[in-house]
Amino acid sequence: MDINQLKKAISNLSEQEVKSLLHLIMIRSEHIDEDFPEFMQSLKNALIKREKTPNMKNPETIHIVFGASVAGGLKHAFKDQQTEEIIELPDYFAEGPLKHYHTPEGFEQRYQWFKENYQWDSEHAEWYKFKMKEAFEKIQSINPEQRVVIWTSSNASEQTGLRLVLYLLKEKTNAVYKINTYEAYHKLYKGKEEDFPRHTGELNIEQLRACYELVKMKELTVEMRHSLAKEGEQLFTSESILRTYKNGQILSAESNRDDEFIIEKLKEIHETQGKKDFLKAARLIGEVLGHMQQHTSYEWLEYRLRQLIAEGKVEYQGELRGMRYYEVKLKEALVG
Repeated sequence: MDINQLKKAISNLSEQEVKSLLHLIMIRSEHIDEDFPEFMQSLKNALIKREKTPNMKNPETIHIVFGASVAGGLKHAFKDQQTEEIIELPDYFAEGPLKHYHTPEGFEQRYQWFKENYQWDSEHAEWYKFKMKEAFEKIQSINPEQRVVIWTSSNASEQTGLRLVLYLLKEKTNAVYKINTYEAYHKLYKGKEEDFPRHTGELNIEQLRACYELVKMKELTVEMRHSLAKEGEQLFTSESILRTYKNGQILSAESNRDDEFIIEKLKEIHETQGKKDFLKAARLIGEVLGHMQQHTSYEWLEYRLRQLIAEGKVEYQGELRGMRYYEVKLKEALVG
């Protein structure tokens, strides 16, 4: 390795990048094992690669991500690298119908389900439809020579997204790689919190960059691509509107899966109140969201809260047009 190239690469780092790099090295040095020399070598290689990367008009690598926060983080991380392009699918694939999703009729059915059950306003609904169709078109127009990297994590949404994207790519011969950010994070930051990240969107910019530059990716084999694409195809026949990720598998779940947990959290809050009084729906949803084992969207939880109200298990006051506009408490029969 050319030590002068390494010096130049380090000197070109911003102050924030230097701080983040030092922080990563300090954390990793607390768990020195047989992988530590490989970690340091990958760090050096990443710095040299960034220094050598030329400015190009046509991107070499296409990153496919699920969610606006991941897309925004990666765009910032790659802002000076024209070799990288981001395709964002702003969908939460753990929730909502997927039957015939690969057809215009199936996509429209999913779109209408969200509009009706998640109380989307017309502006957000049209934005979602536009961004999803744009993403599908970009995926279909990926050039054969471009490398594809699909970002996922150990949750139902991103794992479902991985399978759906591989189904869309089934006729393409591109090299396809997968980054599981949960696994990559725990390889880099050994000894850190066990349940983090539940979703790639929970990682900051430097952590995203580290997952990409410092953890060796393996190309998906033809067999693995075919197997995961087949699982994606099977999802298009499912009637389920909720999915769970367990032991490496996508499983259909009953729509009331989270109802008892919502009720238990509401009971706990009532106990801390001293009296069983109304509380903001947004506060309850925030409490539930922060303690869920399965990563879940706040929209799904608010949808289930309204179902509990419809079933007579929860009382409310205010307007059910959005979680900021109403308060809830348990029916007296369920308190205790």
